[in-house]
Amino acid sequence: MRPGDRTSERGFTLVEMLIVVTILSLVSLIANTSFRNLRERTTLNRAARVIATDMALTRSLAIRERQNVSLVADEVGLTYAIRNVNGDTLAVRVLDSTADVAINSLDVLASGDSITFNSRGMLLTALAQVDVGRASGDRRVQVNGVGRARIITP
Repeated sequence: MRPGDRTSERGFTLVEMLIVVTILSLVSLIANTSFRNLRERTTLNRAARVIATDMALTRSLAIRERQNVSLVADEVGLTYAIRNVNGDTLAVRVLDSTADVAINSLDVLASGDSITFNSRGMLLTALAQVDVGRASGDRRVQVNGVGRARIITP
């Protein structure tokens, strides 16, 4: 080859590379945001399922122990305990930032921030509700008089 000859060179120009890098950056940003939102919603749904399961546990313990058993919440501390009529603590759940299932807010919509089941597994009130919240939203765990829990979005 002589110095003045033009040959067909293969490769990408700097402008083409910058366009590809910009597109990949934008796609990565969108994917990261979507993944973060999905993780938030998943954690919130998991927290609601944990509370619904603990409600069922409270009901089962009331039937098994043949006495009133209550789920008593500490809304400020984001914890609750399952206690029998004698005040013995049967289980404790922590839902603060150090927990595996962390939430930002806990609100038990029942008198005394406690939900009590009698020895037959029935609620002492007609309906009980627990609201849990995170940055992605809120979920409500609702328990009817016979102890059936369901999760709803308020």
